[in-house]
Amino acid sequence: MTNVSTLELVGRLALAAGLGSLLGYEREARSKTAGLRTHTLVALGAALFTVAGAFGSSDESVDQTRVAAQVVTGIGFIGAGTIIRSGLKVTGLTTATTLWMAAALGVASGVGLYEVAAAGGAIALFTLILLGTLSPSRLWRTSRRIEMLYQPGSGTLGPLYTAVQNAGGEVKQLWMSEENGLRHVTVSLTRVKDSDFLTITQMLAAREEVLEIVPPPWSPDLPPDL
Repeated sequence: MTNVSTLELVGRLALAAGLGSLLGYEREARSKTAGLRTHTLVALGAALFTVAGAFGSSDESVDQTRVAAQVVTGIGFIGAGTIIRSGLKVTGLTTATTLWMAAALGVASGVGLYEVAAAGGAIALFTLILLGTLSPSRLWRTSRRIEMLYQPGSGTLGPLYTAVQNAGGEVKQLWMSEENGLRHVTVSLTRVKDSDFLTITQMLAAREEVLEIVPPPWSPDLPPDL
């Protein structure tokens, strides 16, 4: 086994903590469940397990790869805790993946693959920051407007807000007026895919209190449900 100084081993731990903190900072900036401290400690712990497994025993017959395998198994439990399911919507998958990546960076740092660990961290950050804005779900989302005339008192706006939120969009602006006992509402939506917009208009048109909706769900200007 190659002799490695204590200072170098500490440097490996520091590198792991630094790379993990970069991932954690990105997650915390997006207000995710696992942030700076969690990712830093995961990467540091993975590196420490790796260093202890590789250099904590003088027996060269010890299989050092078993430590990395156990780290991967252990991080699965932590990552599972960040995944939340609400109805048909699942959140936290990316954060669980970044925790898994933080552990991988820790293992790579622990065995002394400095350049590989640094490159892996850079690629991970590139994926999180840049590729997130280029994902199809974001590229094909656009701003839309719905106008409705309906009889108030049936809680029409509640299901609308819920449908928009479930589609990953948001209500940007809302204008409301009432005349002759009827309510006229114009809603500006953003980050809603065309197919989801069609579903939302169909849902609203099917409500008994809605007298008129523009654009109607059968409008030829609307794209087919993809």
